[in-house]
Amino acid sequence: MATSRKPKFCFQYAAKFICTSNIPGTSQTTDAFQPGNYQTALNIHNPHETKFELRMKIASPIGISKWIGAGIGPDGVLRLTCKELKKFRLRSTHGFEGFLVIESPCSLDVMAVYTAGNKGGVEAMDVEYVKERILCA
Repeated sequence: MATSRKPKFCFQYAAKFICTSNIPGTSQTTDAFQPGNYQTALNIHNPHETKFELRMKIASPIGISKWIGAGIGPDGVLRLTCKELKKFRLRSTHGFEGFLVIESPCSLDVMAVYTAGNKGGVEAMDVEYVKERILCA
């Protein structure tokens, strides 16, 4: 008789992640964005009283990375920015656009902070709560 195992990671989050510039007249010109610089910062909070492991990967048109593990302590916070994308070992010449996927054994608070600007600094900012997807029944 076959037994079904419960997945270790029961909660999943997929946050849009953008790290790029659109500079008209250069090789960094794209039709997808208005001229400017675009950055994402993702904040992950563990609201529980125990430490646990979670895993993350990048899914994008240039490829899908391998899972990367991370520990998060009680009431702990992880922050991922465009600088941390190199940990996922996907190479993009002119920026990145895709999703950061997080899987966890426990429910998390996940917030995405999006900024857009130009040489003068940040012109727009948006903060978005990332909804969880339940993988375990």
